[in-house]
Amino acid sequence: MSEGSTAPPMFNVQIDGVWRQFPKGTRVIEACEQAGSYVPHYCYHKKLSSPGNCRMCLIEMGMPKLGPDRKPELGADGKPVINWMPRPQISCAQDIAEGMGVRTNSPLAKECQRGVMEFLLINHPLDCPICDQAGECLLQEFSVEYGTAESRFLENKIKKPKNVVLGPRVTLDDERCILCSRCIRFCQEIAKDDVLGFVDRGSHTVLTAHPGKRLENNYSLN
Repeated sequence: MSEGSTAPPMFNVQIDGVWRQFPKGTRVIEACEQAGSYVPHYCYHKKLSSPGNCRMCLIEMGMPKLGPDRKPELGADGKPVINWMPRPQISCAQDIAEGMGVRTNSPLAKECQRGVMEFLLINHPLDCPICDQAGECLLQEFSVEYGTAESRFLENKIKKPKNVVLGPRVTLDDERCILCSRCIRFCQEIAKDDVLGFVDRGSHTVLTAHPGKRLENNYSLN
């Protein structure tokens, strides 16, 4: 920290029942990790913007319950009573706030994680035994830790291109891509090369290079 600069204010946040302090501007997902409550995620990276498109980091979130005087109601422990939101929230695109409450291991959060994993695996090929990323794959690890033993979906898997040449050093297997958009944001924000994007919709969405462009910046490599 440079001379003359002031430290950011500290916010009190309850994570899985324990109150802790974090600097203003801390992402909820980062606060959870610092508190020892890991939140699974795919699209989030602390050096990139947070689109919140994978939905794997859904958690329960709440803010202090306000009394008639518009001040937070306090419980027997002297801490704010949390008014929990009715729907789960993504933790990667939300900053902490004073008095915020977070639940990462509640039944609702676990149900959301199982549901997201189930959707991600609907059209994913069963290539784990021959995949060169086997054993080093978050999709594989999370499917074991957060997924279900079997899928409830009986639809035929949608077939996508297997060998898409994006550039001289990059070949894409669209069937294995989970559309986290990290590569798109890395090219735009780090490499300053807006070359990748998604086309089509729903289960037919695929990653591709923009018309007339190739992924050939100095950071591109399989």
